[in-house]
Amino acid sequence: MFKFTPKLNQESRNIIENREQLKELVNCYGSPLNILFPNVMNKNISDFKEILKKHNLSGKIYYAHKCNKSNSFLKQALQNQINVDVASLEELKSALSNGFTGDRIEATGPKNDEFIILGIRHNIVFNVDNLEEIKKINYFKEKIQTKNKIRVLLRLNGFKSEETKIINRSSRFGTPKSQVNKLITYVQENDKNLEIIGISFHLDTVNAKEKILAIENCIEIFEEMFEQGLNPYVLDIGGGFKVNYIESKEEWNESISELKESILSGKNDLTWNNTSFGLRAEKGVLKGILNIHDYYNEITGNKLLDEILSSRLTKFQNREIGEILSENMIELYIEPGCSLLDGAGVNISKVNFVKENENGDYLVGLDMKRSDLLIGEQEMFVDPILISDSKEESNGKGVFFIGNLCMENDIIFKRKIFTDKIPQSGDLVAFANTAGYFMDFDQSHTIKQKVATKVVATFENGKTIFYMDENYEPLKCLKEE
Repeated sequence: MFKFTPKLNQESRNIIENREQLKELVNCYGSPLNILFPNVMNKNISDFKEILKKHNLSGKIYYAHKCNKSNSFLKQALQNQINVDVASLEELKSALSNGFTGDRIEATGPKNDEFIILGIRHNIVFNVDNLEEIKKINYFKEKIQTKNKIRVLLRLNGFKSEETKIINRSSRFGTPKSQVNKLITYVQENDKNLEIIGISFHLDTVNAKEKILAIENCIEIFEEMFEQGLNPYVLDIGGGFKVNYIESKEEWNESISELKESILSGKNDLTWNNTSFGLRAEKGVLKGILNIHDYYNEITGNKLLDEILSSRLTKFQNREIGEILSENMIELYIEPGCSLLDGAGVNISKVNFVKENENGDYLVGLDMKRSDLLIGEQEMFVDPILISDSKEESNGKGVFFIGNLCMENDIIFKRKIFTDKIPQSGDLVAFANTAGYFMDFDQSHTIKQKVATKVVATFENGKTIFYMDENYEPLKCLKEE
């Protein structure tokens, strides 16, 4: 059977299995509805801290604010004594208003003048993308006349290896490694205002080998900087520590194989309008690359960080990365997003209608739009959970979930979903583990549709206690943990 059963933690089960409570919440707050479990962050954060401790590393964890707009996650991060990575002026304002001070904030991403100015006023760390940006930071530092030097990390790209064959994709972020001396020279010429505290990268990949290659390149740059009399002490390796969304490896592999077989057959009755996700059949041969994320992962979060830090570099006497950083007193900064929110939220939507199309396929209209759940054209290969009173068995007949926009392309999933029952109007549908990016990264008010209300759920002695996201305060809820 073509299924991608989601992996559920206890918090998600507590919510999804209480059908009447969910109905009341949707009646009260509307559809779509986002339900958050900020307490889940506690263990995820603790797990990362344990890996730093295992490798005898000092460092900082920066929660990537961009992965969710919620205030409650920021407050939970603050309560856990970690820091925050902000990628825009509004994210910086959000972090400050939720209690973070400048010494616990790092600015990444493209920065306009207002972002830079507010960051300087609060003495945050700047993860610098390019020479023009660092010149702007220096210019505004001169105008504002703050006492402290501005701490900067130099964000680099273009990492290469003579030994490891890895496809090196171009990145729009950072300065090529070959041009790092331009940044260093500029900072040295303006050292009354600027201080290089280290170097950084953030790769658009979850591939450990690519991260290890980047770290090796960065350690070489550290050596060059030490020889120049500089004293950098931070290596920031960004995020991308993976999450496992799927319950069964066997089911994942079998379902992906079934999708490929369907495309190869030419019938492709598993997807909307023959969507093939980058694959194509040519003369009985399947060609192309399946362009989807790996939603099943075995090594995730803190375990992936451990694997990276335990990797040995032949250029450095085959020593472990963690050992090299520790011996050189280099602090490790990381910027996890999804992995800190693993299991920390679900999306809920109401079924507006069910109809059949000309092919006899069921179309299930949800009271949400695609952008309430997904980023761009990305497809989510994690099945939704139907919460239904329907008595009509599906008998293996799949359905397509469609959105509430008056646009032809508002298809929630471009693949069939196989549920035990045929959905009916008024049913609810739950999407598991969506707090990291899926929930609100692309949310919009298109055709004046509402965006999802965020509600926090905490659990104590078998009871569920709800808060509006903006009213949640972890200090008041300590007794609930």
